[in-house]
Amino acid sequence: MKYFLFLLLILTVIPCSGQNIDSLKKIVFSNAPQQKRLAAATRLASYPIEENPDEIIAVAKAGLNLANKLTNKKAIALLSQSLGKAYYQTRSYDSAAYYYNTAAIMLSKTNEQYILTNDYSRLAKAYVTLKNYDKAIEFYTMTVSYAPQTGNRNELMQALNQLGEVYEAKNNYREALNYFRQSFDIKDSLNLVKQTNQNTSEAYSHQFMGDVMGSIKQSQSVHEILKTIDIKKSLNDTLALSINYFNLGVLYKNKQQYEQSLDALKNCLLFATQINYADMQKSATNELADLYERMGNYEQSLIYLKKHAAIKPMGGSTVDELQAKYEIKQREDQVLQQQFEITKRNYWMTGTGIFILLMLFSAFFYYKQNQLKQRNIAMQAIIATEESERRRIAQDLHDSVSQTISAAKINLEVIGSELPFINNEQKIRFEKVITLVDYGFKEVRTISHNMMPWALHKTGLAQVIKQFIENVRNDNIAINFFSSGFDLPYDDTTEIILYRVLQESVNNVMKHAQADRLDISLIRNDESISLTIEDNGKGFDTTNPDIFKGMGLNNLRSRINFLNGKVEFDSQVNKGTLVSVYIPLNKKTS
Repeated sequence: MKYFLFLLLILTVIPCSGQNIDSLKKIVFSNAPQQKRLAAATRLASYPIEENPDEIIAVAKAGLNLANKLTNKKAIALLSQSLGKAYYQTRSYDSAAYYYNTAAIMLSKTNEQYILTNDYSRLAKAYVTLKNYDKAIEFYTMTVSYAPQTGNRNELMQALNQLGEVYEAKNNYREALNYFRQSFDIKDSLNLVKQTNQNTSEAYSHQFMGDVMGSIKQSQSVHEILKTIDIKKSLNDTLALSINYFNLGVLYKNKQQYEQSLDALKNCLLFATQINYADMQKSATNELADLYERMGNYEQSLIYLKKHAAIKPMGGSTVDELQAKYEIKQREDQVLQQQFEITKRNYWMTGTGIFILLMLFSAFFYYKQNQLKQRNIAMQAIIATEESERRRIAQDLHDSVSQTISAAKINLEVIGSELPFINNEQKIRFEKVITLVDYGFKEVRTISHNMMPWALHKTGLAQVIKQFIENVRNDNIAINFFSSGFDLPYDDTTEIILYRVLQESVNNVMKHAQADRLDISLIRNDESISLTIEDNGKGFDTTNPDIFKGMGLNNLRSRINFLNGKVEFDSQVNKGTLVSVYIPLNKKTS
């Protein structure tokens, strides 16, 4: 499928081949057919972004508007990814994230999000540099979810390892352990497969280590192991000491005597290090990591897990020597008598603990869901009350005030036809009065319509927005509107909220932006609704909280949140403003 995507994109840009950057830009911003302009935009967006990211942003945005109008999903994905890369180069990481996510939505339709794996990984690294660990975790998690589709297990291993490092930086050693373990498991698996395929002595050492570990599943008491250790100390048998201390540490751990287990396993690691017994070192460090995790000391657990990953496999000669020694000494090792009973009890206790945790989680989840439901009910009541009051005021303006003004105009016209005027100047003044009354009548009707768009239930949201644009249009600003999926009436609540959001945003542009161009796009498909409002005005600083208080943007956000959607503001001073609204259609409000 990915080859089909690349072939389609190549075919799209064939008409632009051989053209330089300036000629392509002229095509994009010309009056040429939309398909030709889109082809030029996709061609130009494929040029190296590092050289001039601002130029790529301007062209890609123009291309993205064309792609949305033509509903070209492949071009939307390509141009959104190019915008993400360009914003990444300019260090506008939040904007980069927005466009990568837009590309991911398009690519999800063909299950090709893995194309963005490296982009999300780079973005996560940038947030790590900024010490924004929550954002880094968000995008590393996306990398982990998409990496398996690339077929490259090294990418997945690296992403898991980086997630572990971020959690370690946050001092969340428990989560760090989880991701480091996953990463190291993949690394060990790849190494073992490679060694087995090569039939090396390292692969043979795993079989030898399995024999060693298997031998401790015999019945052997703490007293018997301690007695054996005393004998081996007198003989200075380091290999036997490492094995027996390991057995002792595992036995103590299963008895939940953790301090004694720590002491035994550390002695095992000491003796295994003296004879360069790498497999025993790996086993001991792994057991120590697991033991510290059980004790709740996640920082120490992480230290030993890293030691486990850093230990290199043994060479062939060392394995042969240890194998020979082990075959001589293995009859001295005996089985742990209580292994099965202790393991069964541990499983029972673990299962009980998991069940309790699941019950607590279920109760917490139910509480949160109920809380969300109550909040949605309250929000729905607020919206209903607001719309009801708007409807009442609009009705009063329409039925009372406008009718009164209309009657006044008619009477004035009758009086004007019946009374003689002293002179022409008096007649002109009288006609001006009638004109003012007529203007007041139209203003009242406009205000009434804006407060409650009567045609919403009959003609659909697109027609109501077109009428609204006509009402606010003037010679100082050019307004372009594109709509898809709203030609017929849809859900009343959703349409009312979208209309209010657009109304608020457009009014802000007219009042504050000092723009001469405004582009509005409203698209609904089977999965989602997207609304974008972009102007080329003076912009604003999105980090200033006072801006959001003064422009009604918090109210706008609360309305979109009610629909389980999200709204983002991309703005810089003197570079215009982009308001993006996304509402998923697979979630219903409660």
